Amino acid sequence: MINGKPLEVVLDTRKAVMASNSGESLDVLLRLRAPVQEIDVAARAQLAVSLVIDRSGSMSGGKLDEAKRCALDLLSRLKDGDWVSVVAYDDRIEVLLETMSVRMAKALLPLRLDELQPRNMTNLHGGWLKGAETLAPRAGRGMVSRVILLSDGQANRGLTSIEGICEQVRELASAGVTTSTVGIGFDFNEELMTAIAKAGQGNCWYGQRAEDLAESFDAELGFLTNLVWQDVRVKLETPLLPRMGQIKMRNDYVQNTAQQYCLPAIAQGSEVWMAISLSMSEVIHLQDNGSVLRCTILAKDKDGMEHEFSVCLPQLPVVSLADYQLAQENELVARRFNEVEAADIQREARLFVRDRNWVAVERLMRKLEERARENPWLAETVRYLQTLLERRDHEAMEKELMYSSDKLKNRVADLDDTVMFCMMEESVKPAFMRKKVSQGRNTDSQK
Repeated sequence: MINGKPLEVVLDTRKAVMASNSGESLDVLLRLRAPVQEIDVAARAQLAVSLVIDRSGSMSGGKLDEAKRCALDLLSRLKDGDWVSVVAYDDRIEVLLETMSVRMAKALLPLRLDELQPRNMTNLHGGWLKGAETLAPRAGRGMVSRVILLSDGQANRGLTSIEGICEQVRELASAGVTTSTVGIGFDFNEELMTAIAKAGQGNCWYGQRAEDLAESFDAELGFLTNLVWQDVRVKLETPLLPRMGQIKMRNDYVQNTAQQYCLPAIAQGSEVWMAISLSMSEVIHLQDNGSVLRCTILAKDKDGMEHEFSVCLPQLPVVSLADYQLAQENELVARRFNEVEAADIQREARLFVRDRNWVAVERLMRKLEERARENPWLAETVRYLQTLLERRDHEAMEKELMYSSDKLKNRVADLDDTVMFCMMEESVKPAFMRKKVSQGRNTDSQK
């Protein structure tokens, strides 16, 4: 507990000592933890969800039918007192349901979905924007507002640039309307869909089959109903110079105009984290003159009230190189950095998969296997990627590498996250905290 608020702020280093001639960086792990609280389920914040469904021509072949089933599944999980809107888009935008109570939507949505057929091109931005507009009047006021965007295609009508779309998504997230994305099939633009989810302070999922997408909605709803902190931002205050390579943020978190890193929202029983690498030689040089790193955290509680927390990097003893090399590593810090570095290798491999340079992909897979030796979850993930490589399944491998690397870098973690991994145990965790071997399949099918 910090300042009497249910947010634990922890700052750890890979080792508790430094050496001036180690040749290594000082790896720092910032963790923001929300302990499990005694929450009155009946008094949980209301949800306002806009489900935005791609109905363009590429949604034929059963994909639109899967999206419809998932929409009804999501609706069945919401409370009657929650709010929902449904938008369908191709190159035209159609509001299937204006924002209404879930009780009313349960009677109307099946009929509206029956009329939905695939057609035309894909104005993804226009569909997303209309969904966000339906929620805007209810944003804040103790209500959790979320757009859930489903698409199997490329944005080819309206605003199509990733930067332009994400700028608007980021603005609305700061105003209280966040966005998650669900990619369907293998034809969607995974770079756009993951970028929208990051900018929207939401989650990114993908799948091919109805049961996979249903788990994604289960994860999304479980996450939303357990939210305790939103609009989480971190300001790094340090005399170190990023442009000189003295400080490097290892996750994918974007910065807002105030130079604050925007982190995922935090659900009770979970933590979000930031991996930061500092120049060890510069830290040694500067630390006698005061704090080298101060992390200021701003976050809004369920009532929209903003709170501020802070933590500073303590002074670390400087020892000989021999003593530094013998110093024990913090297992969790080392593991998270190893996962971040594995994610970087996966993204490099994805580029070679896209070019069908299988020799280069095989070389990088060997590097991943080395990284995974002491990490059972990563080892299982690499084995699954190897099956895709052996089949030369470039479509599936591109998507899996993108989403797997995203989870390695930015995942919401269990408070008791350990190196141990068992798929049977993962399957009973809340869906949004599961460590999955394949991001594009449901947990049960991976056992």
